[in-house]
Amino acid sequence: MTLKTRPDKRKTALEFRPVFCSYGLLSRSDGSVRFKYGDTSVLCSVYGPTEVRVRDEKLDRAIVEVLFKPTTGHTTTRDRLYERVIRETLESTILAALHPRTSIKIILQVLTDDGGVLSVAINAATMALLDAGVPMRDLPLSATCMIDDIDGELLLDPTSSELQRARSTHVFTFAPNANGAITDISTGSFDLDEYNTCYDACKLAIDEVHKICKQTAQNKIAREYGIELE
Repeated sequence: MTLKTRPDKRKTALEFRPVFCSYGLLSRSDGSVRFKYGDTSVLCSVYGPTEVRVRDEKLDRAIVEVLFKPTTGHTTTRDRLYERVIRETLESTILAALHPRTSIKIILQVLTDDGGVLSVAINAATMALLDAGVPMRDLPLSATCMIDDIDGELLLDPTSSELQRARSTHVFTFAPNANGAITDISTGSFDLDEYNTCYDACKLAIDEVHKICKQTAQNKIAREYGIELE
């Protein structure tokens, strides 16, 4: 990849923004997390499993509800799409059969959006579910990349200003025990080689994000329960 300074001072096209994850920010929720990639930040709260109205309950599993709130204004068609993507991603990993006839509600509030907000929201929801003690079979985390329309270069974890010149954007979600991506949202114009390059770049990035999130979770457990995990 060509070396060049990016708008947020990153030196390379494959450099990720700083990752930040903080637990337990909302006292009235069962789990809460603030997750950040650089200047993109999402606060997530999880409620449940809780009782649900009879007309909404599923006899064999918990239902998963997702509410995505933008920084300002009313929800849009894009926000509804994000809700569906996040819900389907999490339904693939939550062990919902352990809590039939209940509801797990996930509320996502975008605090700041400087690109990659869907990935940050997925990550915030995953870690908030972990904070709430909701049983999951895996830990799905997400990353975004784009192909630059000017020079055809791949940019990992693009900012809002970089996304304005994207020929294509790609959001991938990976989990350690899954075979391939569990979420793939690719839009724009791209060929197979570009797609595969984006896939591989996001996979490598998520491997590192998983390590950071695992360490953050271990630090939380050690701090709250005095248990050191390997």
